Amino acid sequence: MAGLGAKLWVAGEEVTAANLNGYVQDQVIMKFSNEAARTAAFGGAGEPTLSEGMFSYLADIDQLQYYDGSAWKQASGGADILQVQVFS
Repeated sequence: MAGLGAKLWVAGEEVTAANLNGYVQDQVIMKFSNEAARTAAFGGAGEPTLSEGMFSYLADIDQLQYYDGSAWKQASGGADILQVQVFS
């Protein structure tokens, strides 16, 4: 599921699984020990699917990457999130 954008939560509002996944989980930077761990986390039964715009951090190579809809690509700036630039 792709990220759903921003949501203003209201006190007492029920948080559904769809809201948690779409507004929170799918819009964070995921951290994995390596590429193999990241690959294993997606596409299996009960696992999320990849969607364009997802970011992940690979600890073994200290690299921030984004998913462009067909492949993972390195985001410039390395692990410094304040320096991230995405190039097409």
